[in-house]
Amino acid sequence: VTRENRMPFCIQKSCCRIFAPRAVNSVAGVFIRIHHRNAPCTPHGRHNVSIRASKSGDLNPGWKGARYGLFVSSGSPAVAEALSHSGVDWLCLDTQHGAVGYAELAGLLQATTSGRVQTIVRVGDPTDRFGIQQALDQGANGVMVPLVNSVEEARAAVSFCRFPPEGQRSLVAPSRAILLQEGVGGSAVGRFLQAANRRVQVWLQVESVQCLEVLDEILTEVAGIDCMFLGPADMAVSMGLLGGSGAAATAATGGGGGPYTDLAAALAGPEMDRVHARVLEACNRHGVAAGCFCVGPFRARQLADLGYKAVGFDVDTSIVLNAAAAAMHQLKS
Repeated sequence: VTRENRMPFCIQKSCCRIFAPRAVNSVAGVFIRIHHRNAPCTPHGRHNVSIRASKSGDLNPGWKGARYGLFVSSGSPAVAEALSHSGVDWLCLDTQHGAVGYAELAGLLQATTSGRVQTIVRVGDPTDRFGIQQALDQGANGVMVPLVNSVEEARAAVSFCRFPPEGQRSLVAPSRAILLQEGVGGSAVGRFLQAANRRVQVWLQVESVQCLEVLDEILTEVAGIDCMFLGPADMAVSMGLLGGSGAAATAATGGGGGPYTDLAAALAGPEMDRVHARVLEACNRHGVAAGCFCVGPFRARQLADLGYKAVGFDVDTSIVLNAAAAAMHQLKS
C-alpha cells in the first residue's frame, strides 16, 4: 500500500479496476477513491493466477479444479465484454482463426478488462513474436500458441513471453499492461518487471502427430509452460481420421481405425481416447495443466472429469448462430 500524489488517503497501487479514473481528478475518480478508502478491491494478481501444476500434481491454490472458457472469433468488443461478465473463467481472443486482427485486439482487451475473467490471446504460430508482444503489451493475461511441433518451436514461443534472463521479450513503458498491473510512476516499471514473468500465462497447443510424438520431450526440456492445450479437430486431421488413410493414427497412438465420415465420429473414437490419455499422463507427470477444446457443457464436464484443467466449450459466433437457429426452429414449428 502506497500513498499516491494528490490523494488524502492510502490506496492500493495494484488495484487495476480503478487505475484510469483515479489518475485524474474527475468526479468519477473522486467517488471511486472515496469507496476505496474504506473497501479497496482485490489486487489484480487475484485474477491472473497461474494454472501451472506443481510437481506433485496439485494446481496452484488460486486455480483448483477445471476452469471453463470460450473462444471469441467475432472480433466484436460488445460480445467479448458481455461474455466477460457471463461467469466464464477465461476468454480466448482468437487472432489465428477469428476475425480478430492486431488492430482490433486492443479494443477487445479493453472491453474484457472490466469483467473478472482471464484473457488469453491465440496468436499466429510459434514464430509470431510480434503477435505475442502485442497481446502482452496490451494487457492480455497470456497467450495461446498454435502449431507447435518441436522442442525448438516450444522454446522460442516461451522465450517471446518472458523478459531476460528467462526469455527475450522486449520492454516498452508506459504500456497498457504496466498501467493495469502496477499503475504509474518510475517504480511501476520495476514492480512490473519483477512480477511479469511469473504472471504471464503460456499455453501451447497440441494439434498434430508431430507434437504428440515429442510432447514428453517438450515438457522435459522447456521450462515455463503453463498449459498444453489439445486441439482435437486438428489432431484428428493430422492423424488421418478424416478422409485419410489412418496410418498416422497407428503410428502416433498405437492403434488403427478410421477414417471417419464426420468430425464428431472421429472425436468420439478410440484413437482420440488414446490421445487424451497420452496428453493427460504427460502433463500430470510434468506438473503442467492440460487443456482441451470441445463443444457444449456436457462434453466440457466429461473432459473436466478426465482431468483437464482448462476446458474451452464453445465459440462466440457458434453460440449466437445456434441460439438464433433454435429460436427460429421453435417459431416455425
